[in-house]
Amino acid sequence: MKKTFSDDVKQAVLFAYNGYCAHKGCVKKATSVHHRVPKTIYNTKKYPIFIHSVLNAIPLCNFHHEHRSEWNTSDTLCELYEKFLQELRDDVSF
Repeated sequence: MKKTFSDDVKQAVLFAYNGYCAHKGCVKKATSVHHRVPKTIYNTKKYPIFIHSVLNAIPLCNFHHEHRSEWNTSDTLCELYEKFLQELRDDVSF
């Protein structure tokens, strides 16, 4: 399972946080964009759109990436995000 965030998602998340780590109180520049909900096989099957979306992305500095803790995103919230993204995808016509 190698897939990570697209360049567009990474760019949007870094822009939203002005390029800084999202960990509370940290003032270091972000060096990576991390999944809030881990990209396990189970989570990828259960939340196929959400898992690689901007809603599941968080910028972290090296220190907080190495010493990260879970961001405690509930299953209920993940399910709501997944449903929202599915509806958004289905409603958009190109």
